[in-house]
Amino acid sequence: MEVIIAEEAGFCFGVRRALQLAQEATAQHGTVFSVGPLIHNHQVVQRMAQAGLQVAEDIAAVPDGAVAMIRAHGAGPETYQEAKARGIQLIDATCPFVTRVQQEAAGFAAEGYQVLVLGEPDHPEPRAIVAHTGGQATIVSAPDDLETLDVGDKVAVVSQTTQRLTNLQVLVAELLPRAGELRVANTICEATTQRQQAAVAVARQADLMIVVGGYHSANTRRLAEICQQMGTTTYHIETAAEIEPEWFRGIAQVGVTGGASTPPEAIEAVAGYIRQIAKANQEG
Repeated sequence: MEVIIAEEAGFCFGVRRALQLAQEATAQHGTVFSVGPLIHNHQVVQRMAQAGLQVAEDIAAVPDGAVAMIRAHGAGPETYQEAKARGIQLIDATCPFVTRVQQEAAGFAAEGYQVLVLGEPDHPEPRAIVAHTGGQATIVSAPDDLETLDVGDKVAVVSQTTQRLTNLQVLVAELLPRAGELRVANTICEATTQRQQAAVAVARQADLMIVVGGYHSANTRRLAEICQQMGTTTYHIETAAEIEPEWFRGIAQVGVTGGASTPPEAIEAVAGYIRQIAKANQEG
């Protein structure tokens, strides 16, 4: 059984930056509060907790005068305002690509556009983007959402960084005949696109795909969806401990990939365990 690891998998720039900032902050201050999980990977968050990074549900849960971090997914202006008012020292770990989306959306709103954010309504990144428009933007998860939306004459579209380009293209196509003026900012992160393309390339070869990453990670879930849509049997797991040996019976090629918040060592651990299973099957 051959194990193929996607060429682009694991930590992206924004995640590496957030973790570097967290490591520096805990080394300097000891206890630091993350306003929401720093990234969407339970194992990494647990490891950082041992170093002193405590997760606070929101800025209200951070003690006055403490040191806190804005998660990689960003936060709304009210978080910064409350931190300043309460003497909380903020370290901003917002991914620079997410910051760009916030700025694009805020700019469109200031120019009087009806701003639509292609994204997941329950995800912190789109919610923060909406907050940066003063609450004026609307999150749209699929073109079907337009059926219940009063589309104005001037419309602008931005995207959650982890969306698929095809999803953005479909939404824009639906809006074109309905909006008098339509502006689009392609704010999908290049790292997201690269990981999706690499996953597709492996899924085309493999009989089975293993996608490694947090269950709350939007980009990891999307990788699993893409692999499944390729017609390849796909399992989304967080760690190698979740693997079932019977998955690999009769399988010749296994593909492995991981989301942007998945540590490279977690991907390698999964690949290594699959190789152990293959070796055991051969010896048996």
